[in-house]
Amino acid sequence: MASIVPNAVTSSKFEPPVLLLLLPQEQSAWCHQLAEEGYTVVLLPYPGPIEPFDDLLSGIAHDISSNVWGVITYGLSAQDAKVLRLCLSRSKHLPASRLRCVVHFSPLTEDREDLIYMNEAGRYNPTAVHLHASQEQLHANLSPLCTPEGLGYTLPTSAYHPVEVHTYPLVPASPAFPLLTQPPIVLKSGTSSPQDPHVQSATGLSYTRTLQLLRRELGPHFNLEKLWEQHTYFEFVERDAPKTMRTMVASPYVNHIPTMTGGVGFDDLSRFYKYHFTRVDVTPPDTEMITISRTVGADRIIDEMIFKCTHTTEIDWLAPGIMPTGKPLEIALVGVVAFRGDKLTFEHIYWDQASVLVQLGLLDASKLPVAGAEVARKAMNPFGLPSNTLMPRWSSSAGLSIE
Repeated sequence: MASIVPNAVTSSKFEPPVLLLLLPQEQSAWCHQLAEEGYTVVLLPYPGPIEPFDDLLSGIAHDISSNVWGVITYGLSAQDAKVLRLCLSRSKHLPASRLRCVVHFSPLTEDREDLIYMNEAGRYNPTAVHLHASQEQLHANLSPLCTPEGLGYTLPTSAYHPVEVHTYPLVPASPAFPLLTQPPIVLKSGTSSPQDPHVQSATGLSYTRTLQLLRRELGPHFNLEKLWEQHTYFEFVERDAPKTMRTMVASPYVNHIPTMTGGVGFDDLSRFYKYHFTRVDVTPPDTEMITISRTVGADRIIDEMIFKCTHTTEIDWLAPGIMPTGKPLEIALVGVVAFRGDKLTFEHIYWDQASVLVQLGLLDASKLPVAGAEVARKAMNPFGLPSNTLMPRWSSSAGLSIE
């Protein structure tokens, strides 16, 4: 029988879309992961019976009967792909007229007709198929549908292409690769499981690509820029650690990559923010952040910034253990900020630590290919400042052919 995991986003009122997931019962944490993205998730344990489909859904029918919905499958067999397609076309509890998108992970079939569904208007339902690289025949069969010419009808200029296929190298053919790892929602501080980096990469990329499709076709839509700006306001203006933490998921993490400072999990990160970040005797009171560029995606923001301050405090997270020098600092900084639903889930913050040490007088730029504040200034003014000033051999190519 199917079970249900209700939408876990409670900060705003909306009618949560339904996601039908066909995956093993022991992998049900993926349902909770997607519930925190704002979906009501129906788990139909798979491998397992798909028929009689509506009977399997009967116990939860009243919770899903009026919602638009999508379906995600993991390792669907060739026979079950045919059965599922037929069941979805006949279902009363999840009617095909409200089906908005389909996602398949590593389906074990080469027949595209059982994976790509047509809607009532004779158009393909928006579909994403995630394949391991060795599924060459299925990829070849799907490829014509990934071009405008292969659809058999004309797309409006404003429409997204309905079929997308992604392949991932060096992941196993079976089981579907997301099932080889754990969803982020279950990861806790101090726990670690060995993980193939190719599986980790494929799972992360495919999750974001899937969420991009779900957000576009089903919603819900969250204002990630507003959420991020509220978070940084609590960090740098109000200097309020508890308020900062309330903008984040239950088990978030922050990693300042150059210094490996931050925290993993609620308690660790709360301690970091309260005692080693938000205090005015840690992050200098004249701190200024200037945004150079911002990229907003389905589940993350990439901010390119200039961080400016005077080194009047011991900045635990930026220059740990370095006593105040009174010197000005100007740093090019990039933040990768991820969200789950309407909460921040992690931050990866990057900057040039050599530039920091040069500006603090701790590294001699005359003996190494490093620079000080010029790094940040060129990021802000790329056309106004020369390139290759650290490259002694740059002059040797002057006047040579570039063909």
